[in-house]
Amino acid sequence: MEVKKKILVLGGLGFIGKNLYNGLVQDQHQVTILTDAMHQADDGFLTAASIKDIILGNILDKDFMEQAVAGYDVIFSLAGSSGAADSIQNPYHDLDTNLKGHLNILEACRKHNPHALLIFPSSRLVYGRPEKNPVDETQALHPESIYAIHKVTTEHYYLLYNKLYNLNCVIFRVANPFGPYQRFGSNHYGILNWFIHKALAKEEIEIYGDGSQKRDFIYIDDVVNLFKRSMRDTTMAGKIYNVGCGQGISIRQTVEIIQRYVPAARVKFKPWPELDQKIETGDYISDITLLKTMGWHPTTTFEEGMKKTIEFYGRQIR
Repeated sequence: MEVKKKILVLGGLGFIGKNLYNGLVQDQHQVTILTDAMHQADDGFLTAASIKDIILGNILDKDFMEQAVAGYDVIFSLAGSSGAADSIQNPYHDLDTNLKGHLNILEACRKHNPHALLIFPSSRLVYGRPEKNPVDETQALHPESIYAIHKVTTEHYYLLYNKLYNLNCVIFRVANPFGPYQRFGSNHYGILNWFIHKALAKEEIEIYGDGSQKRDFIYIDDVVNLFKRSMRDTTMAGKIYNVGCGQGISIRQTVEIIQRYVPAARVKFKPWPELDQKIETGDYISDITLLKTMGWHPTTTFEEGMKKTIEFYGRQIR
C-alpha cells in the first residue's frame, strides 16, 4: 500500500499545477498549494479543480519561504513565469520569478527541510535549436531566450544543491504539454490550447510560416503520472530526464486534427513576427529512452489527448 505523503505544490494554480493537484488528491495525498495572491484566480476554472488548501505568499520573500517549506515530504517547484517571448520583453521580471525565486526555495529547503524531495519541471527550450532529433539529455544546450537561459541556470542550482547539500532534486525537461486547465489568454502559454480556444470561439487560427515545424506534444495526464511515479523512485534524485512522447507532429497537422472535432475551425497562415522568428527553435522531438528504461512511457495518443482537451474546453465555453 502506498504511503500517503504531505506535498507542497509551489505555483499550483498554473496549468501543470492544477492537473497535478487533482492527481495527487485522487491518490489521497495531503496537498497544499503555494501561490502568489495576485494569481489566485487567473482563469475561470479554479473551482473545477476543487482546490481548497492554498497558501498565499511570495516566493521572492526569503523569510516567508523558510516558513512555508517546512514539514513537507515532497515539494514540486512549479512557480514562475511562462513564455520565451515574454521573457525577452520583461527580462528583469523573468529574472526575479524564474531565477531568484528558485534560489529562495533551495535555500529554504537547505535550512528547514533538507530531507524533502524537490521536483523541478524545466523545459525543452534549454536545448534551443537542436543539433539533431530526437534530442537526448546529453545534447548541448543552446538557449535562445531569457526564459530558457534561466531554466538552464535553475537546473544548475538544483544539481549544485544536490551535490553540496545532498538535497534530493529531480529535473524534468518537459517538451510541449497540453490538456485541461491551460491558460487561454495567450499563445505563449501553450499553442495547442490557444488553437482550440480560437476554434471554439469561431476565430481564425493563425499559423506562423507554413506550419511545417514539428513539436513533441505530450498530454498532461502522462506528465502527472510521471511526476507521481518520481515521488516513489529514490534512484531519480540528482538526474535530468527528457519528458515527451518521443514523436513529432507538425503545427499544420495539429490544426487538421482540431478540424475533425471542430469542423468550422478556420486557418490563416501569416509571416513570422520578427521576435518569434528569432527565437524559433525548429523541429523538436524528445528522446525518452532514459525514462523508458525506468519503466515509464506515455499512454495517451496525441489524438486521444486532443479529443479530451477539446471536450473539456467545449464544456467550459457553453
